[in-house]
Amino acid sequence: MTRSELILFLNSIYISNDRYSFDKIKKSDCLSLLYEKQKWNIYYTERDKPELIASFENEQDANLFIAHDFKRQI
Repeated sequence: MTRSELILFLNSIYISNDRYSFDKIKKSDCLSLLYEKQKWNIYYTERDKPELIASFENEQDANLFIAHDFKRQI
């Protein structure tokens, strides 16, 4: 899944763009996807404290993880 496809999917299930971010860590109740040291890392931030929750070799797998995580929540 590409980033564009992920964004379209998240919009289709009414996930606010305040609940996710790309390329930077946002504060409070947010999933963030960052490319660091040749890995795609996903952080969940709660109470302004980011925690690494998953790491992937490619962006497509990381995007799928995010899509499944949000779908699981609805």
